[in-house]
Amino acid sequence: MSEPRFSLSQASLLRHGILGYWTIFWLFNVLDKIIGGAHFLWVGRDRFAQFQKYFASAGLEAAWVANAGLMVAGALEVFALVFFAGAWWHLAQKRREAAHSWCLMGIVLTMLTFTFFSIGDHLFGDRFELLEHTLFWFVTLLSWVLYHRMDDLPAPEHGWNRNEWWPGAAMAAVLIAVTTLSIFSYNRDHFDRRTSALTAQEVGDHLYKVSFPFLGGSSVFEGTLAKFKSEHPNESIRHIYTVPKPLRLKKADALIFYIATEDAP
Repeated sequence: MSEPRFSLSQASLLRHGILGYWTIFWLFNVLDKIIGGAHFLWVGRDRFAQFQKYFASAGLEAAWVANAGLMVAGALEVFALVFFAGAWWHLAQKRREAAHSWCLMGIVLTMLTFTFFSIGDHLFGDRFELLEHTLFWFVTLLSWVLYHRMDDLPAPEHGWNRNEWWPGAAMAAVLIAVTTLSIFSYNRDHFDRRTSALTAQEVGDHLYKVSFPFLGGSSVFEGTLAKFKSEHPNESIRHIYTVPKPLRLKKADALIFYIATEDAP
């Protein structure tokens, strides 16, 4: 007796998921280069500054070199986006052969893009980016294997039984409710850390420590200095310095800085 296979609708749903993921993935990568930097409702990454830093570290400080590298990367991403979007559209039109061909080109371009990035990571010594791009390279390969061999994979022995899923759905609903309440409770009790000025703790002669919270922004820093000056009118700030990360003793604070003062003239 042959093993049950995925039905056409099940395989189509998974293929839509694969193509949808890569289409959206490359769309946001392309938008990141078009928009550039941080804006309202968009915290992107300044890829030009990143490429400029990479090439400058290798002694190539001319701006056109970074522009050329960014243009090559952007072109590869655009082509990958076009082919994955085309494959998704063909699949939606039930043209499976065309979708298969377009998907293959998208996969090849994606693997080529991550290979190009990995070579750059080696040249510029960025091991974190190398790990990320290598993982994406293998995820791309796995995506193609699943897309291509979907019809040959064995399907689950039992179909969709709603009665078996109700306990899991109920548990998920309870966990979502508890998590949501916890988020809103934390936001109500601690969000003021993002705007409220901090109090400096005296730790030595003319030396004060400030534990800067993770949510704190520039307004908190400026407000803290203003508050410190008003509370210590007889002292003037000589300098402000931070401590190395390993010396923070694994505290949850995003930053610890010290204020060194001297008697005001």
